[in-house]
Parts: sequence; structure tokens; C-alpha cells
Amino acid sequence: MKKKITRRDFLNGAAIAIAAGGTLSPSTLLALEQAKQSASPTGPGKDYYPPTLTGIRGSHKGSFEVSHQLAWANQKPDHYQPLNEEYDLIVVGAGISGLAAAYFYRQQHGADKKILIVDNHDDFGGHAKRNEFQHGDRTLLGVGGSVNLEAYAFSDTVNRVLEELGVDLDKLNAARDPNYILSNFNADSGYFLNKKYFGQNKIVQGNWAKLWSGDEQALELLNELGLPAEQQQRLRDLITGEKDLLDDLSLLETIDYIAATSYEKFLVSRAGLTQETLMLFEPFNKILMGVGTDSVSVEEGILLGYPGANSVGYTGQLANTLLNYAKEDLRFPIFPDGNASIARLLVRKLIPEVAPGNTMEDIIDARFDYSQLDRSGSAVRIRLNSTAVNVKNVNGGVEMSYVQNGKPSTLKGKHSILACYNGLIPHLCPELPENQKENLQYGVKVPLVMTNVLLRSGKTVNASGPAQYHCPGSYFAVVSKAPPVNLGNYQDNSEGSNPLVLWMCHAPAPRNNGEQNTRDLFRLGRHSLYRTSFDTYEQEVKQQLTAMFGANGFDADRDIEAITVNRWSHGYAYSYSTLFDPDWEEGKTPHELGRAPIGRISIANSDSEASASVQAAIDTAERAVGELNQANKSKDSNTLSSKP
Repeated sequence: MKKKITRRDFLNGAAIAIAAGGTLSPSTLLALEQAKQSASPTGPGKDYYPPTLTGIRGSHKGSFEVSHQLAWANQKPDHYQPLNEEYDLIVVGAGISGLAAAYFYRQQHGADKKILIVDNHDDFGGHAKRNEFQHGDRTLLGVGGSVNLEAYAFSDTVNRVLEELGVDLDKLNAARDPNYILSNFNADSGYFLNKKYFGQNKIVQGNWAKLWSGDEQALELLNELGLPAEQQQRLRDLITGEKDLLDDLSLLETIDYIAATSYEKFLVSRAGLTQETLMLFEPFNKILMGVGTDSVSVEEGILLGYPGANSVGYTGQLANTLLNYAKEDLRFPIFPDGNASIARLLVRKLIPEVAPGNTMEDIIDARFDYSQLDRSGSAVRIRLNSTAVNVKNVNGGVEMSYVQNGKPSTLKGKHSILACYNGLIPHLCPELPENQKENLQYGVKVPLVMTNVLLRSGKTVNASGPAQYHCPGSYFAVVSKAPPVNLGNYQDNSEGSNPLVLWMCHAPAPRNNGEQNTRDLFRLGRHSLYRTSFDTYEQEVKQQLTAMFGANGFDADRDIEAITVNRWSHGYAYSYSTLFDPDWEEGKTPHELGRAPIGRISIANSDSEASASVQAAIDTAERAVGELNQANKSKDSNTLSSKP
């Protein structure tokens, strides 16, 4: 059964780091050195605080080398130091799934249960990674990966957990700017048309969602794009449905066509658009799907809000009307640091000593004490900079081996939950059946780059209107200010000449050569990330912002204070493509077959739901804990039945 796309979590992921050079301030260099000095074999020290690190983040240098040796060359240590530690649950991965799994396990088995969470990164949260900037005495926040909350799609379990964590969705929704594009895709925004493809650097402001849906008043925006007259008319016809472009097809043939034909092919062969014109519909495809119009279906392109529904017959027009109505009820609450706040709330609930408070308001400005994460005697421990290399069932329990700071160690537990990347699990658990390994490796995570740029002054950016832009043909497909949210002591003050954090997203997957599927493109995009240095990202940031705002007086060397590049080579969970994936029966999809538990080991991650969303991360954690409970019951039942 194909998984149909929704307007999924607006950006969940990004990549891998090779070099971390660039424009680091003396204070940042000091922080880096302190972090290096204060890290210990069992945990970080008091001065350790990774959210303020700039340069290359995401999958940073030091987080991937051991995994690559394991996955690429099947190399792992020959000997491990046995540790005198034993846990009720060992979790591999400190993202939202792993943290939620620990949360559910404690709820169901008791707060006294001993839990260890290991993670290969220098911070917890996975893609929900926090980015902080210090400007004078002010703390400004950006989004490192996972962005907003799809509250309309939450299960009862997700709603319950967030309520227990102190999240008031109504209050959070009211705290954001209602016209912020990352939490309201129908907000007014700008199109930045670059000189290379559109003849001049130009910004056009308006409500593009209304235009693409066919709103008559918004049609005037077409005149401002500067398209050739013939292309402008063709685009107008496509939007309004002046002609049924599939009138030669029956209803069933139309349904098959929009699912099996690329959006680009439809726009070129049926609507008569040129490559330059159809570029207008790249930005959301790039940052939500990871690929361009050449690798998404007509159906998917329309669901993302781009035009075409009105031009595929009455059924499409009806669907467009219903979709527009549905948009009014959609809400995407957002924290000022994205879903990093969800990860922080979970960590504080598991280890209260890391920070005071118990509300979603006080989590925003809480400075976490990372020395409390892996403290001897704590019921829950989070061990960072620790890459798992083997997890196996042994003698009615599990054994987990990992490498931390170059030191291989092994320890035991009663159960384990793998909340890491699906593609790594076959290398962690060689005992898995070969068919299950193949299913785990089917999906290829979407590579993305999410960059936060601190400007000393937002004057030149704000002079062009709302700081949220679609950027077709540019390196960064979307440029927006960081979430303008007023929550607790954190207040948005990005107007005028005040400091401003810009969020810029790049999807590295190349164009389709006509013989590739999305998994091929994601692999190629990932490889390009491995070869890209911080200097290159810095140059792309400066060039694009200069092109966009140079006419207002923007000066990159003067205005940019710091850059944080979150590179995620294994970003969004893979969602099935209507163009390239089979139409599996329910229960037979790779993610369902791949997540089967084995012994006392279960799998919990967004990959196992084929959905890049917070709700998937939490729901799958509950499922995995339930599987462990069932394994315990089965064992107890077998023990009883074997007694004379």
C-alpha cells in the first residue's frame, strides 16, 4: 500500500560533516576548546554546551566515522572493555524516538528501571537539534532540523505525551506569528527570482498559495513575475483550469496518470511550460520531498500546493476546492527552536537534574547542564559521542557494544530498542534474517542542509518585506527568518535593525536523468554532502543573500555574525514515491517488514513508519516498547508451560 504524502513536517532532517572551518568568533573557538577539554569517558563536563557551537553541525565530524567503517567496510573493534554496568533497557539513538521509548518504558515498568541511551552525536535530539546564537546579552534561536508540529495528524498517544510534557498546543499555536511560512504554508511570502534564470535579481511579494490555487484576486501576481507573455498565459490557463489538459483520458486513466506521471512532464507536455517557468514550483518540492518537479508525481505536486488540479477535469477541481477548505483547519504549532524543545522536554522529564522547571515556557531559555546526562547512579543516562557497533540477543537479555572517544566498550541489558537509522541496523544486528535486512535498507533517507545565519542587523532584509522566500533556481530553495514565536521569556524582536536569524534550506539531490528513482537521487545528494566543506556553504550563503538584498545595502562581511550549517546526509525518513515504488499490500511494505522485533530487540524510528514527522517518532516508540512487553509475556508463558 503506497503511503500518500501529506503536508508533512516542514523539514526534518539534513546531513554529514567533513570539515568545520569558517568564520568562528573567538568566543566560539573558546567554547569548542572547552567542550573538547571537558568531555570525559563517561560524560561531558559543566562547560560542555553544544547548542551554541557554530560551523558544521548536524552530522558533525566525529559522529559518523565509526558508523561508516562499520557500514562501508564491515570494520569494528576486535576487543571491547566490559563495563560493570547493566540496564533494564538500552536505547540506541537519542532522537525523539529514542527519548520517547525511554519515556514509555519508565511509565510502563517503573521509574526505578535503569535505562541507558547512547548516541553518536555530541548532542541529543537527532534531527530535532537546537541551534543557539549569543548576540550581546541576547540568546537567539534557530531550527537545526525538525521544524513544526503537525497537530492535526496527532494520535491520542502523541497528544497525551505532549500534554504530560507540558505542551499546550492551543497556546503554542497562538504564540507564533500567524503569517509565518514554516507553520502556515498559505502565508504571504516573497519569490526571489535570480538573474541566472530570470534575467535579473528580483523579489515579488504576495500570497502565492492563493495564486496557485486559482484565487482570482491573486492572479494579478502573474503580471509581476516578468514571464514571457506566452508563458504567462499558459500559466494562467493552468491555474484557472481554462482547459481540461487531460480531456483525452477517462476518469480512471486520469487517476492513473496523475499518480504515475512526473509533475514536470505534465507541466511541459500538457501545460506547455518551459523549464524556466516550471522552476517556480521547485522550492517546496525541494525542501519537503528532497527532489525537484522531475521526480514527484502530478498528484504530489498538487498536494504540495502547486497548480494543476483545476486543469485535470471536474474531479481535480472538486479536489482543489476541498483541499482549500482543509487548509483552513490545518495548524502547525512551532517552538522558536523547532522541535528541539520537544527533545529537551523529554530529556528534562527523564533526567530532571539537567534543568529546572516543568513547563513549555521555561524550557525555551533553560540552559541544560550536560554533566547530568550520564551521571553514575542516575536511573536514566544519556551517553553522547558514543557509536553503537553491535547489538545482540544473549542469554535471555541483550549485549551492546559501542565506541566512545575511540574506546570500545560493551555492556549488558534486559532489552534494547534501536532508535537509529534503519540502514545501519543490519550492520548493528548481523543475526537479523537476510530478508529483513533487505527491507531495512530499502528506504534511503532524504539528504538536506539547514543553515542558520545570524545577522547583526536585519535592516536590509526587512526592507524587502516579510522575510520568507521561495527561491527557484537558487542554491537555497527557501530562505526565511527563524520562527517568530513569543513564548515565556523568549520574545521575537526581529523587526527593523534588530539582530535577525535567517533559516536557509538546501536539497542536494541532483536532477533526474530519466533513468533514476528518488533513492538513487538521495544517494547522489548524500555523496555531494560528503564532499562539501563549510567554506563552500559560507560562500553560497553570502552570494545568495547578496543577490537577494544587495540592492538594499546588504554587506555579507559586515552583516553576517555567525553561520551554523546543519548537514543531514540521513535526513527525512523515506516516504514511498507514487512514481517509483510498487503498490505493496498493507503489511507488506519494506518499513513494516523491516521493523519486526527479534528476541529482546525492537526497532523504533521514523523510518519504521516511513514518515518524517514527530508523531511517527513518538508512535513508533510506543509500539516498540509494546513489542518488548509482549516478548516478556511470551517468555513468561513459555516458562510456565515448561514447568511440570
